[in-house]
Amino acid sequence: MSGSKSAKNKPSQDETATKKKGKEVPNEDSPNSAILMALQEQEERFAKKVKLAVREVMEEVLSGEIQTLKNMIESSNSAVNELRQDFTRQAELGKALQGRMDSMNANMRSAKQELNTHQQEIINLRDKIVEMEDRSRKCNVRLVGLPESAEGENAVQFLQENLPKWIPSLQVGGKIEIQRAHRIYGGRDKANRPRTLIFRLLRYQDRERILDGARAPQSEIIHGSSKLLFFPDFSNETALKRRSFDSVRRKLADRGLRPFLIYPVTLKVKFNGTLHHFKNAEDAGKFLLELDHAPLSTPATPSISASSLPSGCDDQENPSFGISESS
Repeated sequence: MSGSKSAKNKPSQDETATKKKGKEVPNEDSPNSAILMALQEQEERFAKKVKLAVREVMEEVLSGEIQTLKNMIESSNSAVNELRQDFTRQAELGKALQGRMDSMNANMRSAKQELNTHQQEIINLRDKIVEMEDRSRKCNVRLVGLPESAEGENAVQFLQENLPKWIPSLQVGGKIEIQRAHRIYGGRDKANRPRTLIFRLLRYQDRERILDGARAPQSEIIHGSSKLLFFPDFSNETALKRRSFDSVRRKLADRGLRPFLIYPVTLKVKFNGTLHHFKNAEDAGKFLLELDHAPLSTPATPSISASSLPSGCDDQENPSFGISESS
């Protein structure tokens, strides 16, 4: 009984399929079935035609736009390809330029090293030339303060006669022999001071005797009413370097010290029993500042007044003080 009831209540498979399609399948035995089937076929044909018509209209409307988009995409792709090629060329060019730059930098470094080497060689050669010029002048003496024309027409004879008078220590030890003597060339200065007289001695020892005698303590050489000063002769380069010590040398003399310049350009000064050497005026100036906080020295040798120090300063071994001018 229960089985028959469930069978009656359960719908058939055809009815379920018909409900899923949302349509009712007419019974073949129904008199309207043929009409319904014909209507369904006609409806399907009409739907296909509508779809086809819509598709044709859509293709007709959008085909131009689609073609335009295709053309734009193709153009963009072409431009991108050109840019890619340009970028590749630029990258290759950049690599080539980088290689050339590296090569140029290496060449510049090499050239700079060579330049530094050549500059150092030039400095060394210039120093050698200066040293050779100084050596060629080692027998020369500069006489400053002698009035113009006081030597007359024969300067050599005048000096040989008067040097022993000016420097009494030359009266012993043999005759001073002078090879030549002349005034330096150039116009008179604004102070109308007489030009320096330069004379060359036959022997270096005679030059030392003259400078030693001129540097003797409390010695003042006078010719007429003019005070005479004797200096060694150096090249212009050496003379300029030695002049750079003038200011600090005078300040040291004001403190009662006795500064000397050793060839070529080294300042030597003794303070409280200790010798100090300075290669440049800056270091000597720092030493001078330190002295401002130290007591004044009491040198064993006579002190030198700042006013008695001319421009430049001579070696201790080559007495007298510096050079006031260069030939």
